[in-house]
Amino acid sequence: MLEVDMPDVEDVIDLQDFDEEDDDDEIARRPSQVRFQQTLPFNFKLPYEDKLEEEASTWLAEIIEGLAKSVMTGDYRPGLIVWCAKLDQYFRLHGRRFTKEQHVQLVHLFFELVVDEQMEPQLVSRLCQTLNDLLKDFRLLSPDDLQIPWRKLYDTVERHQYNRDERHGLAITPDNMGKNLTMVIQSCRPYFSRESTEEMLEEWRPLLCPYDTSMKKAMTYFSNFLPTMMRQGETQWKLWFEEFMGIWLSFANVPSWEGDMVALLSRLAMDNIGHIDWTPYVSVIFTKYLRNIKLPVGKKRVKIVGENKGFDVVSAAVWPIAMLHDDACSAALEDLFKAVETYFYPSNNGEWTGRLSSIVMKLPMCLVSRINAERYRKASWQPPIPTQAHISDERIRRFVTAMKPLALLSMYSKNMMSRLETLFALKSLGELTPDLIVPELLDHLYPSLDSLTEPHRLTASLSAMTICTRSLFGIEGGRKHVVPLLMAVLPGIDSNDFKKSACAFQFITCVLSFVPLEDCSRYAERPELTEEERELCYASAGFEEFALQCIERCLTYISNSTCDASNGRHDSSSRDNEKMTLEERFTRLGMSSVVATLIYQSSDQICQVLLQRIFKFITDGNLNHGHYTGNVVAGFCSIALKFRPAIAKTELFDPVMKLLKSRVTLAADAIAENEEPDEEIAWTVKVATDAVSQAGRFILDAKPALIKCLHILLQTKSIALFKLTAGLARSTFIGLLTTFAINIRSLVPEELGLTADEFIPVRHWCQSVKQNDVKIEWHVPSEEEMGCAEEFIAQFLVPALDKLKHHSSGEETLKRKELERTLILVESCLNGAAARFPFDSTPEHRVMPCESMVEIYSKRPDPEIGCDREIQILGRPARQVILEHIQPVLTKVTTTDSDNVKAIKIILRIFRSLMFFRGVNGESIQGRLRGHLISKKQLGRSLGLQKDFQMRLLIIERVAIQHDRRHYDHRGSPLTTMRVSILREMMKLSMVPYKDIRILGQNYFHSAMSNIRCSYLLFVDDILAALVESQESPKERVAQMKGSLYLMLGGKSGSLPLKHDWYTISRCFPALLKVVSESKTVAIVFDKLAEKMERHFNTTMITIPKSAGAVKAAKVMAKSAGLDGNMVDTEEVWKRRKEESRRNEELYFETVNELLDFVRERVTKPKIFHFALYTLSFMIRRDVELLPNMVDVFMDNWANPSSEKARKLCQQPMLSFLRWIKRPLVHTTMELKSSKVTNTNIPKAGIRSDNLWVCFDESRLPKNETEYDSAVFVDKVRYGYYGWPTPLQLPAPIKDQPPPNKMPEALSPLEKVIYDKMVEDSYVDILVRVLSVDDSRMHGKFDAFTYSIFRVLFRHFEDAFLPVLLPHIAKLISSKEEHQHRCAAEILAGIIRGSRRWPYKKAAHLWEVLTPLIRTALSNITTESLADWGEFAHHGLNKGDSRRIYPFLKILFELPKNDTSFQASSRLYVLQNAFFVSFDWRRRDLHYRVLDLMKDRLEERYRERVAWTLANLFRFEVKLSNLSTGQDQGPRFKGFLEEQFSKCKVLLLPPAKQTNTEQAMAIFKTVVKTIAQEVIASWSHTPAQTQWFLPFLFRFESDTRDEELRNDCLTALVCLSQTALSAPEVEEMLTQMENIVGDSTGSTPWRDRVLALQHLQTVVFNNFYTFKSSDEWIQRVQKLVTQSLENESVEVRETASLTLAGLVQCGFFNMDKSILESFFKKANTKYRPGDNNKLLLTRHSGILGLCSYITAYPYSIVGFTADVLVVLSTHVNDHQPINQTVKNTIKEFRRTHQDNWTEHKKKFDEEQLSMLTDLLVSPTYYA
Repeated sequence: MLEVDMPDVEDVIDLQDFDEEDDDDEIARRPSQVRFQQTLPFNFKLPYEDKLEEEASTWLAEIIEGLAKSVMTGDYRPGLIVWCAKLDQYFRLHGRRFTKEQHVQLVHLFFELVVDEQMEPQLVSRLCQTLNDLLKDFRLLSPDDLQIPWRKLYDTVERHQYNRDERHGLAITPDNMGKNLTMVIQSCRPYFSRESTEEMLEEWRPLLCPYDTSMKKAMTYFSNFLPTMMRQGETQWKLWFEEFMGIWLSFANVPSWEGDMVALLSRLAMDNIGHIDWTPYVSVIFTKYLRNIKLPVGKKRVKIVGENKGFDVVSAAVWPIAMLHDDACSAALEDLFKAVETYFYPSNNGEWTGRLSSIVMKLPMCLVSRINAERYRKASWQPPIPTQAHISDERIRRFVTAMKPLALLSMYSKNMMSRLETLFALKSLGELTPDLIVPELLDHLYPSLDSLTEPHRLTASLSAMTICTRSLFGIEGGRKHVVPLLMAVLPGIDSNDFKKSACAFQFITCVLSFVPLEDCSRYAERPELTEEERELCYASAGFEEFALQCIERCLTYISNSTCDASNGRHDSSSRDNEKMTLEERFTRLGMSSVVATLIYQSSDQICQVLLQRIFKFITDGNLNHGHYTGNVVAGFCSIALKFRPAIAKTELFDPVMKLLKSRVTLAADAIAENEEPDEEIAWTVKVATDAVSQAGRFILDAKPALIKCLHILLQTKSIALFKLTAGLARSTFIGLLTTFAINIRSLVPEELGLTADEFIPVRHWCQSVKQNDVKIEWHVPSEEEMGCAEEFIAQFLVPALDKLKHHSSGEETLKRKELERTLILVESCLNGAAARFPFDSTPEHRVMPCESMVEIYSKRPDPEIGCDREIQILGRPARQVILEHIQPVLTKVTTTDSDNVKAIKIILRIFRSLMFFRGVNGESIQGRLRGHLISKKQLGRSLGLQKDFQMRLLIIERVAIQHDRRHYDHRGSPLTTMRVSILREMMKLSMVPYKDIRILGQNYFHSAMSNIRCSYLLFVDDILAALVESQESPKERVAQMKGSLYLMLGGKSGSLPLKHDWYTISRCFPALLKVVSESKTVAIVFDKLAEKMERHFNTTMITIPKSAGAVKAAKVMAKSAGLDGNMVDTEEVWKRRKEESRRNEELYFETVNELLDFVRERVTKPKIFHFALYTLSFMIRRDVELLPNMVDVFMDNWANPSSEKARKLCQQPMLSFLRWIKRPLVHTTMELKSSKVTNTNIPKAGIRSDNLWVCFDESRLPKNETEYDSAVFVDKVRYGYYGWPTPLQLPAPIKDQPPPNKMPEALSPLEKVIYDKMVEDSYVDILVRVLSVDDSRMHGKFDAFTYSIFRVLFRHFEDAFLPVLLPHIAKLISSKEEHQHRCAAEILAGIIRGSRRWPYKKAAHLWEVLTPLIRTALSNITTESLADWGEFAHHGLNKGDSRRIYPFLKILFELPKNDTSFQASSRLYVLQNAFFVSFDWRRRDLHYRVLDLMKDRLEERYRERVAWTLANLFRFEVKLSNLSTGQDQGPRFKGFLEEQFSKCKVLLLPPAKQTNTEQAMAIFKTVVKTIAQEVIASWSHTPAQTQWFLPFLFRFESDTRDEELRNDCLTALVCLSQTALSAPEVEEMLTQMENIVGDSTGSTPWRDRVLALQHLQTVVFNNFYTFKSSDEWIQRVQKLVTQSLENESVEVRETASLTLAGLVQCGFFNMDKSILESFFKKANTKYRPGDNNKLLLTRHSGILGLCSYITAYPYSIVGFTADVLVVLSTHVNDHQPINQTVKNTIKEFRRTHQDNWTEHKKKFDEEQLSMLTDLLVSPTYYA
């Protein structure tokens, strides 16, 4: 098989998706009546559209035939890949221009290829991309048109994503396989059958075990596969909706699979709007939503470790919008906005800022998408959204009103990404309700324009107004702001402030794009105008003044920048465009955009004045032609000639050409003599260069002068001026021969159906036009222009070629500079005329790089670009003529002047242009694509139908991009004789001694390889020959060696050794390993190649598969296309394929044997030896018979005592070999029925009567050989928990399994090698020694590879190696060294896991010999080895059927009383790892034993380990809604807490009543740690009994006598405050709070009350929607806080005030007028010294209540703020503590409101403002 480079379908920006949004209705314009699926509407605007129909039909027929033949002949490489690439190109250039029947046939073909079991993984990944492109627009095909079997896709995912062979190194799939398969599933999902949902549930429900990784796998499958887009009347989602919601809501913390669940539910919500009642779930959904953002609350914050990542941002945004029609959801969203508003203030910045902004700011865009779906979506097979579920305008306004404050705050964010997201959110909000958003933005913008001290506010508000410019025209009176804003923004163009200037450029460009700059005052008196239109007409008289001021400021900016450069402030005076700084690039782009918009939007009169000013600037000041500002000004000329050619000819082109002629003629002698360029001449040439590039037919009039100037300028000795002159020649050809759009205007009256008299510009500001009505004017080269170009060629290019010919032949010798100049001129002429120099792709000149049964070249490979006539040189094809002249020059230079680097680099560039360049390069297309996308986002509308109406400028630009793209899209270009010749030259130059030439040659060579399929096959032998030749004299041929190595390394086209071609692989790897050199290059290349292998090496097929399903689909497609379905002799073809497969296998073994020989010799450098070993590891595969020698090599190096790296490289191959020889298990089938929840089809989960037989029960353990060998052991935790698979396949009992081969007699060759090594004492001695080496880098790290190798060794060979290893293990365990224990732990864990399927006698013997060793090991644990034995327990004892490993588990329960605390703690750590790293629900009885063990040790000093063990025991407690209640599910945290609470109650009694407090305190300390860890890790809601311990936590958190206990209590409180609470927990928490805060007995210390109030605020915010769901809970919280305002303790009162402010601030409840009046009344309570203290408390409580109102709104002024401040001001001189409270509040008010005080003070009347001023402004010393 042959390799074809397979980059992604389009590794650059692609507009195809956007084109599909702008769907076309051009069917009526087609010459044929065939209805195609989807065509690109922009193709119909091209000047050669009449030729595209034929091109598309021809291409499609060739593609169908090529694909069909490729599949029928098994020609996957190159045939299938080549035609896949051609189909991708067809998508880019013609869209989905095929019939529905052809569409379905293509889908069937690619689907069958993707799901084929034998297909190579790399091919599958590549084919997935094309299949996804065919299906990603679901509107084109309905489920009635197409049915896709989901199970085939499921099997494919299992085969490629969950392949155990891949995990063990026997197969390697591409990294992007998972992503590509997921995209295919999502595209195929709408076409699954109606029965698929039920089938999927039956298939994957048994995987829903939360204690197993299968839960994540099942949820991933459900999320990807389950159909949610239903046809009318279908409700398959009801089969699983309630069940899945119950599962999701049962988990309080964030499980690993929550992201998949949320993605599924949000997709369900969006696809079924109006069909699901979400009201019962809104509270819980938004609680999880808010918790997912992870906002910080409260002052005491402890970082909680172990928090899982939240769910996907997009899903988080989609779901609420899908429910927005529901009143409860709408109210919940408004509450959310209110709750998080404070976090959007710019000063509140943290790690949560980005996530919060991403989620919230995506909501408006999702809402726009939903509105489009409801109101504007075209009818399709997808049912419309029910009318009753449509979002009303009123609800939209509510949403925008609620979110507006957040967006207006976020646009000032310090986080750049947050600001960007906010801008697009504002744009969406502005489109939804412009009257609510635009006035606010204007209110922010106008003051900032007048401010000189806040540039950030100006740039932020200007950017926001820019992106909402279109919305400005949608509000009443909005157009009146246009002229004032334009004038006000002009001062922002300031060369001293780049950011402000960039924003000003962007704003002016956006506004002017909507507004024609034409003085309409002459229309003002027309009677049909409205008053607003009349005012606009008068205002438009200022456009000319604005345009002149704008252009003047731009030119001043340029002058200042040029002066800065000349004064040394910048170093850019001599840089070209490619080396501009980012600031300079943005300046050039922004200024060019402004000037372009001014020119094409101006009236003729204004445009004329502008161009006159530009020309005056050009003539008055000679700018530096090399500085970027010179390029900007020169670019103005090309812009003017492109957009307004008629005016530009008179005002710019003719004057510039006249200026050029006069200056060049006068300075002719100086030009010929001076070696330094005259700046005036250089500047003039630069301006002329840009002018002629868009001049088109105007060049004809200037031809004589231009020719004369070129002749004079070409005589210059200055290389800089010569390059400019060559650029002028290039631009001349471009202007004459390029097709481009001209006369571009935003509005054309004729396209609007108006006459010139009827057209009044002010009426059409921000006017969109219908795509079909747009008529684009093109410059298409005429015969006169073609003739003129030929004359220029004869005048300049031909003489230059003659010079080169004479030089190469020796007739005339050119000096270096003259040669360089001549080559530069040839290059410039070639690049300028490239569009009319067609490629010679005729069949007689094509070269086939490889054999193929399919034609891999199209008859018309290059896209049509409207070139009916080609330009020839001397009557022959131009490219061929140029090549014939350049090649001899290269030969002469390399032989006689090999160090002429400049000339050779120019020749290389000429070669590159000859091969592929057609007038447009990829970089320019990418730049235009990016610019178009940005413009479309800024100027286009997201809301409403974009498909029919768009801005005219966007349509024209998109058409122009499509035209340019056709120049550049040359993937699949044929390999021709000319290209072969050039590539051979490039290959030679890639090996020359000069580094610059080598690098350039290699880059161009690699680029060509990526564009020409299979071309590497022609050069691989030459490259390898050069490499071999370089080894004959490595010191003399270093450059040749370096060049050949880098050619093999490759670029984007991929490395030669990694090609999917066994011939190339078999040649490359052996050649690489023979490289001998001291050069660092060799080491670098091998490192890079190893890195590429790690990332890109994939399994290459040996046997070529025949896909029966794909062949059948191909025949159907061929027959439908009118081809003969039997056009291929299938029998003969597959005979050849079998022979090819046999040859591939031979090549594979040749490669392996050469690598083996090399590795065995070990005569090379370590790096190359390691590379050889690494390469050999990639040759291990499942589908061939592995060589015993290969196993022997890796076994030897696994125990290599001299190379640690070699040992590491052998670990994965060892697993591969052992996987390869693994004996298949015999399975038995069991039929078990799952228990169902009553009246449903939902299985009962947990321990039930039907799964008790798999649960551990010591009384039912196998007691003898018969019982043990006959037992059915179940190792998978998932089996039985959530039902049983149908049928249930389990490994048969041991007695029914085939016995292992008799050792060593009956072993296979591979087994024999392994066996002989492992029974050899000397080998095992070395192996154990190297595995137990003291490596500081591995300190404390258990090696999973070593464990896995021993596991599979003992699984396959059973106890054959036990006698050899036991003495070593005993010796290792007796040591105290960590590395010795680590090795012992790895081997022991492997032995125990590997013994799972041993017969009883061998297992019993193992228990007998290992038990004392494990006991010894546990006794000898040290601090360093503790982690190793924990890993031993995890890997060896944590998984599998407990009945098999119970003898070892019993050891862990042995906790001798004479152990030290460390020993006991260590044993518990090992026990914990054996049971709780992953949880086995079937060990219920053992879990009770663990609980009893821990209860006995609650008072021990190692309480932290006890607490960890308890927390891990309880954290897996799951409370599923369908959990079985008929059986005990295991230990429960609730019972433990109830038991321990009774023992700890004594700690809260008065000291006189306390007894036995030491025991109670010891238990409490352990319980506190347990609570903290349990709350962090618990899957479900904690029991309500957890809240019983709140009084203890408050009491001891403030106790300074025990710092450890204090910290533990703080941690527990923080954890409890951040956990999600269930309803019983909320009820219990409030009860405890009422007992503490509302205690009237006085027994509760004030510190406890303060902590309780702080805790209450945090709990309420983190469970905001849970509390809000009950009015009773709201009232209880409010009562708690308000009553605390009158507490006797001032600290409690102040804390209550802050808590009240926080709850009001987040919107938990409102402080309405009645509450404020009660505070006013209390604040006015009369009090005099000596009066009752209660009067003071009452007065202070009122003041605190009013202060909390002020504090609740830290950055704004709300309804009663002024009144409250006035009242507070009267209490400044009250007695303590009132006066201090008032002063602190006013001080904080001043701090938080000073930034916006100019706006805030407008909300106070004069009297209030005067009083506030006295308060807020401190008196000065001089007052």
